[in-house]
Amino acid sequence: MFSAITLLLLAFTCDYIYGNYLDINECFVELPNFQLTVDSMAVESVEFKDDCLRACLRSFLRGKPCAGAEHRPKDNACVLSEKTGERRLNNEPKTGSYFENVCARPQEGGRLEARLTGYRGGEGILEMAQRKGQNPKLLAIMTGLQENRNFHLIYAPDVELTSCYKAGLLKDHKGKKLITIDSDSRGMAIQPWTEVDFHILDDAVIDKVILVVEAGTSNVVDCGKLQIHGNVSDWQRAMNGSPSTLRVTVTYFVALLVALLIFA
Repeated sequence: MFSAITLLLLAFTCDYIYGNYLDINECFVELPNFQLTVDSMAVESVEFKDDCLRACLRSFLRGKPCAGAEHRPKDNACVLSEKTGERRLNNEPKTGSYFENVCARPQEGGRLEARLTGYRGGEGILEMAQRKGQNPKLLAIMTGLQENRNFHLIYAPDVELTSCYKAGLLKDHKGKKLITIDSDSRGMAIQPWTEVDFHILDDAVIDKVILVVEAGTSNVVDCGKLQIHGNVSDWQRAMNGSPSTLRVTVTYFVALLVALLIFA
């Protein structure tokens, strides 16, 4: 008998069809009249623009996503910053090409993340966000994967993290496929924020395992646990349908400003 996970994988591996690979550029927008004017979080030596964007995406794995990257080809440099760039003055020389990382923009609602690691050297992060009454969103960034392959991200609630690489694991456990990501010629896979059919506003999903499974072989290459991203209080507010701290603060100041204008 095939398990639910095995049947799920078979349905998506017939003829080894590639899925929904998105180029790394999908996470970025170039702003020609902007530049970084704040202290950088890192400067890397790179020659090509795509390598600069990859460096920015890898910052997610370190827990400090870069919000903007500036490629300076004359210096073979890539400048990364936790803050977005500012508009360049007309009399200021252009130092490089600035790219804003739209995948680093804050998401509203309750947020979960899974740090994905594997004994074969691959690593990555899965982030999910949801506001009550709306569809959840997912972001995935992986590096160190085998090149040009499909990988399924599967929610496996009855799998223990300590045994997620066990041979034959997928024959005996159920799971839900969240999305398919595709690695490029450098072994990197990116899924920008996109809606998925998996509601997360439930404490029952916390500490459950996410598997990264190679479609061609059904081997588990990485895994990790879903954890609350950010403050527990924000998570509780999201489950209860209450606005986030940021939205409450903005609403308060808008109301205060309106009151001052009315009674001035």
